Amino acid sequence: MMNKIFYILVTAFSIAIMQVGCDNADELLDQYIKEGPIVYAGRINELDISSGYQRVRVRILPAEDANRAYCMLRWNTASGGQDSVKVDYIPENYDMDFEGYYTVLDMSDIEGNVLIEAWNVDTFGNRSLITDQGAFVYGESYVATLLNLPVRFSATGDVLFENRMGVVGHVISYEKNNGQFTPDIVVNADRYTLEDAKIGGRIRSKTRYLITSTDLDTLVTPDYRETIMQ
Repeated sequence: MMNKIFYILVTAFSIAIMQVGCDNADELLDQYIKEGPIVYAGRINELDISSGYQRVRVRILPAEDANRAYCMLRWNTASGGQDSVKVDYIPENYDMDFEGYYTVLDMSDIEGNVLIEAWNVDTFGNRSLITDQGAFVYGESYVATLLNLPVRFSATGDVLFENRMGVVGHVISYEKNNGQFTPDIVVNADRYTLEDAKIGGRIRSKTRYLITSTDLDTLVTPDYRETIMQ
């Protein structure tokens, strides 16, 4: 008899707990559906970021959505705060070459890796799910590590440049017979013919780098390398 009474009490207690749990679940559900179901804007299909010197370029390709209005971009600053930019989906922000909307973000306070979060907002204020993409911001410290390559001379006196990975050219200025240096000359080949160069004079050179083919900026070594012309 006692076992039967104990069984009845346990069953009744379990039913009561289940009822309380269901009531709490109903209240929690009501909090989310009282204003209707959650509606999301169309998500971003592609988010591409090109590294640059103290800046990055962001390309945005949103999903097809007749109600899309703009994209929000957000990232952490060097001080530990957050910054954001709004990119409206208007013709002025669309680039046919990139086949997408784009903007250039000032990252002068950041050097190194940065993570950018992006989401769409439609004309009704609905947000999409977040998409994120990382990038690298070049700064003074990074540029200072770039190697300024030496120059050589051919038998005919032409300047010869090394061809290394990431190198896309050089900047030179050389001493002429009148003792004056030429203005800076950008050389995109591995050989350059000097004109009216002073024998035994000096040639100054810097090396230009494009670290990745998709980078926004070409980086130039900060200081000249001086070589005696032969």
